[in-house]
Amino acid sequence: MLRTPRALGTLLLIGFWLGAACSTGEQHDPGSPAVDSGAAGEGDSQAGSTSAGNGGKAGNGGKSGAQGGSAGKGVGGGGAGAGGEPVDECPGCPSGFCLDDGTCVDCLASDDQCPAGQYCTDANVCAKGCKDAASCASGSCSAEHGCERCIGDAECSGQDVCSNGKCGPACSEAEEGQQASCADGLTCCSLHCSDVEVDSDNCGACGASCAGGQFCGLSECEDDGSGGAGPSDCVACHDVALANLCSIGKVIVILDTNKNPTEGNRAPARAVGAALEAQCQPTPTVREEEQDSVSALNFTTGRPVSSGGELLLVAGGSFYQNLEGYVEQSISPLYVKVEDGKQQLFSREDAATPVVIDTNDDDIESHDFFALQFMRDAASGSLVLNLQGFWLSGTEAAAFFVINGVLPDLARFDRAWYVYEWTDANDDQQPDLAEIELVASGR
Repeated sequence: MLRTPRALGTLLLIGFWLGAACSTGEQHDPGSPAVDSGAAGEGDSQAGSTSAGNGGKAGNGGKSGAQGGSAGKGVGGGGAGAGGEPVDECPGCPSGFCLDDGTCVDCLASDDQCPAGQYCTDANVCAKGCKDAASCASGSCSAEHGCERCIGDAECSGQDVCSNGKCGPACSEAEEGQQASCADGLTCCSLHCSDVEVDSDNCGACGASCAGGQFCGLSECEDDGSGGAGPSDCVACHDVALANLCSIGKVIVILDTNKNPTEGNRAPARAVGAALEAQCQPTPTVREEEQDSVSALNFTTGRPVSSGGELLLVAGGSFYQNLEGYVEQSISPLYVKVEDGKQQLFSREDAATPVVIDTNDDDIESHDFFALQFMRDAASGSLVLNLQGFWLSGTEAAAFFVINGVLPDLARFDRAWYVYEWTDANDDQQPDLAEIELVASGR
């Protein structure tokens, strides 16, 4: 979205906020599209286009032979020799690939055209595993051809399975429900080592799956009959609603330093992270990650690949935040479009009518709309909290409201998304609770 320079002053976002150096980015064309594979494109730090990105390119075909020579070893047999006559690159090879001595093989590592989910081995056969970064949801393929931060068995090589985000050997049927060969306190569930404290397919115990629109998170412990409580008694399935934010034991504040030279979105995000740590019980662990790291996101597309035990906290829209650019094209309850030169916020519940429209006619220092939305990515289990305004002033107001309005009265916010309007009533260009009004909400 559009941005103008401003001084943030002393924003009332608890003591953490005081002294934060905040400034905005530059203006841009609000119609900028997203980049390949759904990543956010160049645009405003608060909200961006929902245009879909381009997919990967197809592999090259056979190479052309020189006059009097043979064509290169590749797929397709599309080369031509002297006089422009077609050349059969690997005569008699169904795959179209052969070695220099003419031996037929399934594939060539130098021109790996194995199907998706497979790679070409040193023995020139296609085997299960990733071949490159594009083969992995996380954008990172290991030397062993298993995806870093995997989200499914198809991303692992050989007979390995994806357990708690890592590729490794499967546990056995005899170990079902036990820790046995599973490390780090994980439990063997259906041949996978699972963290039953956060796994929505095995919440508290193997096979105890949460319903759609729910996630597995912390709960008040119950006595297990022996005077204490085990881990399975301290978790439960919760609705994906703001009321359950404190049920997540870990928070990752996603920073946008690689795209945003100013403090802009980082100050509101850090303030909300500090408030979650201060106000939630039990106290979550809070850490920061840049959006171009690989521990929580695909650093190219912004796709979330963290486990369900971590809340990804992202302030701002898709111009600076790749994560928000990805979710707006896939899973977020709310998304921004630009129509007739105006920024418009839509909900997936009603894609025909905008929830709010920013006319760009108001004083952006004293008026804006902002959205709060909590979501779960079913593919990876990742949990995401986004707060953003059309303008930076709206994102600041959103952070203020989460800290001073939502967290102190958390149980009241039983929906997944909320949209508010902030209007500065006392000309101090700082949000107050009395100045914030609900516009819409939904599940």
